[in-house]
Amino acid sequence: MSEAYKSLPLTAQTADMTYPLVQMLKVDMSFDRWRAFVDQYCMPVNKETLGAGTDGEDILWQRERGIIVIANERGYIHGLFSYYVRDDMTDGVVLHVDNVMAVEIVSGDYVLDAMRDAMSRLARVHACSNVYVSLGEPDERLREYFSRAGYAPSKVRYCAPTTPRLSA
Repeated sequence: MSEAYKSLPLTAQTADMTYPLVQMLKVDMSFDRWRAFVDQYCMPVNKETLGAGTDGEDILWQRERGIIVIANERGYIHGLFSYYVRDDMTDGVVLHVDNVMAVEIVSGDYVLDAMRDAMSRLARVHACSNVYVSLGEPDERLREYFSRAGYAPSKVRYCAPTTPRLSA
């Protein structure tokens, strides 16, 4: 069943068809905000810096930041994540994954398995030493999935509004 899902780098041209999934899981996300986010992540690749024989899809996997979508054989989007590659002072080059969204129509982790395979592919393409996946706190299913897949909590993130609240 997992072979029925494929991972594809999102392009500005395919962003509109991904919006229904985003809106289903992030109901307060407007279409304009989604497009602005896509435009930030789906930047063009400089073809002159790539090796000879690199085809169109391979070029998209070489972007240092982007969005990967998981689609079924009919092209329906069942999941996505955003990523960026950066140099970490401790770990060297790492892949940071955020905004993980997945809808499994049938029981099983097929969409998540395809996502994990895509993350591994990105890590290989960019010679990353580690993959960091940031998940929202309330999503216990995703946390359990990644724990079973060998991911462990590391470098805990804290978030605060830009205007700090004063404590009593």
